[in-house]
Amino acid sequence: MSNSRIIQLAQLITSQTSVVDKHIRDTGLVQPSFNEDDFAQSTQPSPPEVERAKKSVIEATIELRQLLEGPMKLLVPDSNFFPLAAISRFNIASNVPINSSISFANLAEACGLLEHDLHRIIRYTAAHHHVFREPTKGWVAHTAASRLLAESSPARDVMVLTFGECWPAHGKALDAIAQRSSEPSISGYALANATTLTTFEFLSQNPARAQSFAGAMSSTSAASLDALAAYFDWGALPSSSTVVDVGGSQGHVSVHLAQQFSQLRFVVQDVREVLEGAEAKVPEGLEGRVGFQVHDFFAEQPVKGARVYLLRYVLHDWPDKYCIRMLRALVPALVEGAVVVLQEHVLPEPGTIGLLQEMGVRSMDAIMLSLFNSRERDEKDWRELLREANKGFVVESIERIKENPTTGVIVVRWT
Repeated sequence: MSNSRIIQLAQLITSQTSVVDKHIRDTGLVQPSFNEDDFAQSTQPSPPEVERAKKSVIEATIELRQLLEGPMKLLVPDSNFFPLAAISRFNIASNVPINSSISFANLAEACGLLEHDLHRIIRYTAAHHHVFREPTKGWVAHTAASRLLAESSPARDVMVLTFGECWPAHGKALDAIAQRSSEPSISGYALANATTLTTFEFLSQNPARAQSFAGAMSSTSAASLDALAAYFDWGALPSSSTVVDVGGSQGHVSVHLAQQFSQLRFVVQDVREVLEGAEAKVPEGLEGRVGFQVHDFFAEQPVKGARVYLLRYVLHDWPDKYCIRMLRALVPALVEGAVVVLQEHVLPEPGTIGLLQEMGVRSMDAIMLSLFNSRERDEKDWRELLREANKGFVVESIERIKENPTTGVIVVRWT
């Protein structure tokens, strides 16, 4: 008699967790923990076999929990993010002392909240998310997660993006899609902010929010940037070649590439509000090779004859007809043999990749809908979009990134 599915999953969890545990012990790493002092647990990638084991454990755990909880829980999951949003908005983590504790009364006063409201927020996030703990009744202390939030500005930026920008937009996305519009100004984000502007137009009129948005975008993982460096032959470009980083935010991508390919010069283009303060963040020694230019990417490209025009996760922010406008705006600047490099999500066929990766890219697709009324695209979509923009755009390759096959580097030659 064969084992049931729940026993198979339990055995898989045990065997693959043993692989992870052995790696941790053999390398002297800190064991996973919620303890405050373990907030800076190593983020360096593990060997491929250990990463695969981690994913297997997490995917099996998700399936096992869903089977045991039953179908009703699938229809009505825990989805109250208000307490986490409150942690972010009222800057609660920064008011809790490191390696000590604070009374609810004093913390409520520091955050400008009623004490009984703070009780509910902290106790919810502690129970659901291991964010904060109550070491003794009436006192609050950090966990690894809350201390990370207190000490990491990228973590704060990502929380602001998630709960200050995305979460309200998700709540209005139903009203937006009911209008059956392909305009970026008809989105959950626009409705949540009571505006007729696109998301980026709205952010340009709210500089503080634009800066925070840019900060969250700058928190891109090193692995994603390394993939961009590896999946196009930047080293083969001639000395002093110019790379135009279109919609490049504050230049974190260009800086990463400039540090690896010393023969290249980069021009980072974005709107004025996003570029504010970007030059000061360029590392010493790169000042002459990473420059900045205010530019609207729907307007004609001002840098003529560059070797490469890079658009990294730019087109997925826009509906098709706006992507076509953006690509056509490049055409007057292109010379024979110029290359357009896109790093973008490339949607898989359902069920062809691991559960965690598919959940991640489907979540991103839903975020694009809520924020921008845009979408992620599969390989066929990308080819059709480029063909419609101009027949001179010839797709040389669409390579899925091995470590994360939901993303890819698309190389397009201008002929």
